[in-house]
Amino acid sequence: MWSGLTYLMQIDTKIPDLILIAGIFIALIFAVTVIYFVSNSLKRAKSINSAFTYLVYALARAVEAKEEETGNHILRVGEFCALIARQLGMSGYFVEQIRVQAALHDIGKIHTPREILLKPEPLTPKEWEIMKKHTTFGAVIVGNHERLAMGRNIALTHHEKWDGSGYPCGLKGDAIPIEGQIIAIADQYDALRSPRPYKPVYDHKTAYKMLTEGDGRIYPEHFSPRVLNAFKKVEAGFEAIYAKLKDTGAAREFTVDFCPLINTKKSLS
Repeated sequence: MWSGLTYLMQIDTKIPDLILIAGIFIALIFAVTVIYFVSNSLKRAKSINSAFTYLVYALARAVEAKEEETGNHILRVGEFCALIARQLGMSGYFVEQIRVQAALHDIGKIHTPREILLKPEPLTPKEWEIMKKHTTFGAVIVGNHERLAMGRNIALTHHEKWDGSGYPCGLKGDAIPIEGQIIAIADQYDALRSPRPYKPVYDHKTAYKMLTEGDGRIYPEHFSPRVLNAFKKVEAGFEAIYAKLKDTGAAREFTVDFCPLINTKKSLS
């Protein structure tokens, strides 16, 4: 009898330990499960972000092809914008978003007649009015999705000027979104450095002087003073980026046969 009671007492003293061990084991299973699902969610989020970036660039390249660009223009402008944004102390998220979504700035040119885009002579007043519409067309194409809000602002406002002399809305000062203020100088710098049917190519020193001092067509008053000051501080970075991503001048080739690349064994689910 006494031995039976002793055995039961021993079991009773072990119960809290068993409960503790069971609790730890359950907690470990829960933690592993959470880590597994978080890991999968992060991988999926990374995959979605990668697809988002790819599609933004693919959409932008459609316009580049129409203008007979090599595609490096959109990459350079994105890097220029990221450089200025970082100098301005913007968040890492903002820097990465403007790096990608800056590619959408000229997306509206897909509606601009090719003969206007490639015309070597000055545009007539009527042609110029058509050209200016690429900003509003771009905003319509990008749409109202919150993920592309920056891209929409960029497409609409990249030709607005700080002094209110820009288009399409004649916005002035901080009425222009900060992304529009940043890309205004980034796009202008790249336009000066790059060959165009209607203008010569300018070297870095000349382009820098035109932006910071003016040349009778471009004036410092066109740009946000804060953004222009940031540009002055990182101008060496602009020169390095342009040299690294300089166009090769090679003609585009669109005769790739994609049919062999189709994989009939995989389908989207």
